[in-house]
Amino acid sequence: METSNNPRDIAVMALADRLGNVSAHLDRLLVEANLPPADRGLARELALGACRRRETLDAVIRAYLAQPGRKMPVPVMNMLRVAIYQMLFLQRVPHFAAVNEAVEQAKRMNHARQSGLVNGLLRTLARELAEPAEGEPPAARDILPVGCGSSRKFARAFLSDPKENPAEYLAQAFSLPMALAGRWLEKFKSLPEAARIACQANTRAPLVMRVNRLKCKPDEVLAGLAAQGVSAQPHENGLSVVLDEHVNVTTLDVFQRGLVQPQDPSATAAAVALNPRPGMNVLDLCASPGAKTTLLAEMMENRGRITALDVSPEKLAKIDDNCRRMGITIVKTSLAETLGGLGAKSFDAVLADVPCSNTGVLARRAEARWRFDEQALATLVRDQQLLAAAAAGMARSGGRIVYSTCSLEPEENEQIVQWLIKRAGNLKLVEQKLTLPAGADNPSKWRDGGYYAILEAR
Repeated sequence: METSNNPRDIAVMALADRLGNVSAHLDRLLVEANLPPADRGLARELALGACRRRETLDAVIRAYLAQPGRKMPVPVMNMLRVAIYQMLFLQRVPHFAAVNEAVEQAKRMNHARQSGLVNGLLRTLARELAEPAEGEPPAARDILPVGCGSSRKFARAFLSDPKENPAEYLAQAFSLPMALAGRWLEKFKSLPEAARIACQANTRAPLVMRVNRLKCKPDEVLAGLAAQGVSAQPHENGLSVVLDEHVNVTTLDVFQRGLVQPQDPSATAAAVALNPRPGMNVLDLCASPGAKTTLLAEMMENRGRITALDVSPEKLAKIDDNCRRMGITIVKTSLAETLGGLGAKSFDAVLADVPCSNTGVLARRAEARWRFDEQALATLVRDQQLLAAAAAGMARSGGRIVYSTCSLEPEENEQIVQWLIKRAGNLKLVEQKLTLPAGADNPSKWRDGGYYAILEAR
C-alpha cells in the first residue's frame, strides 16, 4: 500500500515492520506523509502505544473473537490493536468513532472481507467495557490497569488468574514478555511491586531536557520556553527541565541555541557520578549521541580533553553535531576500533555506558520489551564484559571508572561489576546504585530506571 495521510493507516503500517523496529518504520512513514502536527502526534501515539501494549491488546482480541484461535491477516490484527488501544487508553476518542474508523480502514486497506469481523468484535467490546475507574486497581481477571491509578472493568474475565499464574497475569495485564514478567516477580518479591514497575514502564515518558551549564541556568530556559508558548517546570534534580507536553524538540529556540540537551535524569546522574574536573583527560566509550559526553564537558568547564568513541561514522557525527550546537570544543571523536592506540592506563576518568537490554527505559522504547529473552541477554552480557574490561584497562592509577546501563537486570549490572573486580584485581568499588523507574504521577520527579557503579583504579 502506498503511503497514506491517514494517521491510523500510518500506525497500522508501522506496526507491520518485519524487523520489529516500529519506531524507525514510523519515522520513515511520517517523513513521506504530509500530516499536520496533531495528526503526526496521533499516528505516533497509536503506533507506539499499540506496540507497547501488544500483549494486553492480543489478550482482549482472543477473549472477544467469536471463533477462538482464528488466525487473521497481520494487517487486520494490527487494525484491531490500534482500534482497541484507542478504546482502552485514549479517552478523547468515542467508542463508536473508533469502531467506525476501523471498519472503514479495513475496507480502505483491501481487507473488506474482514470488516464484519472487525465491526462485530469492536462493537461487542464497546458494549461490555465500563468507564475508567480511578484508584489503585485490584489484581483481577476482569479488571485491566490502564494507568498507574486507573483501571477498566470488562464484562468477561480475559486475563489469567493472578493467584494461580501471577507471571502470566503480569505479562497480559501490563504487556510484558513472559521471560521478563517472571524475572520481575522474582526480583521484586511480590506481584504488587512488580506491577508498580510494570505500570511505570507503560507510562508516556515526559520530555526531560538537561540545561547546558556552560550557557545558562534552568530558570532562563524556563523563561525561553514560556516565550515560545511551551509550558515546562523544573526537575527536582536541579539540572533539568520537564516539558508539560510533547513537542518536536528541534524546533525549540532553547535547543537550537544549545541551551539544552534531551536527557533523562537517571542518565544525567550516571554521568555526574564520574565527577570529571577541568583539565582532565577523559574517555567516553559508546558515546553516541553525545548526551553524556556533553555533560562531562560542561562539568569540566570546557577545559581538558574528552575522547568519545563509537562504532560508526554516523554515530560519531551525532556527537560532533551536539558538541557544535552546545559550544563544546574539547571533545575529539574517534571510531571504537582505535581504542588500542590510545594508550593503556592514560585517562583520568573513563565512562562506560554500555549497550543493554533497556529494561529500565521501556516507557521510552516501545519495542525493547519484545526483544528481551535469555539468549539476547547472554549475548549482551558478553559484550558488556568486554567493554567493562576495556574501560578498566584505560584508567590510570587513582583514576575513576563509571560503568552504567539503563537495565534493571543483575546480570548486566552488579554481576558485571563483580566479575570485573575479580578479573582486574586492581579495582575498588566506591559506590553502586540501582535506580527504579518512578514519577508517573509527578513529571518533576520522573526518572527512568538504570544502574551505575563507581570504581577506582589502584
